[in-house]
Amino acid sequence: MRQILLLTFLTALLYADTAVQEENIFILKFIALGVILLIIMPFVLRKLRAMKPKFHKRELPPLEQFEVPVNSEIKLKRDETEPEPEEVVIDPLEMELEHLLNEHSVAEENIARVSLMYRKYLEVTMGRAEAMTGSFAFSEVLDEVIKRLNIQLSEENFEVVYDIAADVPSKIIGDEIKFIDILYYLIQNVVINSDTYLIEVKIKRLNFGDDALHLEIHIPNGENNFSEEKLDIFTPFEGGETETDLELFLAKSYANLMHGDVNFNVEESNNSAFVVEVKLYMPNPGELRHYRLPSKSMIEHSVLVVDDHTESALAVKKMFEYFKNEVDVLSSKELFAALEMLDDYDIVVIQERYYAKHLNKKLLSIKEDRNIKAVSLNKNEGFKHSNEETIMLLDAELTKPVTVQKVFDLLVTLYSDK
Repeated sequence: MRQILLLTFLTALLYADTAVQEENIFILKFIALGVILLIIMPFVLRKLRAMKPKFHKRELPPLEQFEVPVNSEIKLKRDETEPEPEEVVIDPLEMELEHLLNEHSVAEENIARVSLMYRKYLEVTMGRAEAMTGSFAFSEVLDEVIKRLNIQLSEENFEVVYDIAADVPSKIIGDEIKFIDILYYLIQNVVINSDTYLIEVKIKRLNFGDDALHLEIHIPNGENNFSEEKLDIFTPFEGGETETDLELFLAKSYANLMHGDVNFNVEESNNSAFVVEVKLYMPNPGELRHYRLPSKSMIEHSVLVVDDHTESALAVKKMFEYFKNEVDVLSSKELFAALEMLDDYDIVVIQERYYAKHLNKKLLSIKEDRNIKAVSLNKNEGFKHSNEETIMLLDAELTKPVTVQKVFDLLVTLYSDK
């Protein structure tokens, strides 16, 4: 109502009497026009809003309703369809291995053992075998060969002697596993196929004028253990269809991988031998002395070696001489003919079977006067003295086959400060 009265007032101003001053009339009319616009503006705006379309807020359906329905028949068909089989890649080596086992009719209980040799054979023939490189101790190779021989040939009567040249290093770089296999396969073949009891393995270094370590290993095979018309004994499966008929082939193949070879030589007096040549390396090519004892008290002793196998005794003699010792070699017969000779030595290395009453008594009497070292030279790792008197008498034991490393360890044991 108030707005209507105001509007009427303003309208009257627009038509005010001319008696009012003209300039004031113009100003009042302009103000009245502005006020009118301000008054009618809310009405106009409400009218415009009434003319707009009305929108209502709508609740959105749950997300589950947006899933596209799957035709049940199509879904069932998809679930029942078997997945496509994955492509299986068969290793050709495995195929050839199975073929060999079937061809040679290997019994079920022998498959695990035979498969190992067949697999090595296939790796060579298929070009998969290669020489590895690593650093290792030469003495550990020789010890591992003997350990494997004693396990596999425990029923055989044999003895291995290592005759190692002084310039053969203690540390070597090459393929340790294949080097062990070469020596093991060849020596095992000698033990099985010859009547040789004592196998003297001679190891020497060849000088080709380079920094490489060229070793020659001579393994005697005894007399008349070859056939003139059939000297190619490295042919695989030449003697039959068992794993042992691959070992000479593998020995030669592994030597070839190590830039060497294995040959079967016919020597004087119908003797024969395997001769191995391999190319290896040394951590320090300029090193001339490969074993250094920690104390001068461990060198320059008088040593007696008593062994009825002359080859074995001479090999041990060389190893003690490497450490600047004076060494004599006697047979058991010579020793017991004059036990008083023991008075002249600092170290006596005597075969295990000769430690008995008379020898023990003599050594005990010497020990009362001075520091003589009594060492038992045992035939293998498994030997144990049963005589308590002997056990108390001994200062150390040395196991065949003797290596320079074993003599080194022995001297350290005998003369280290305790």
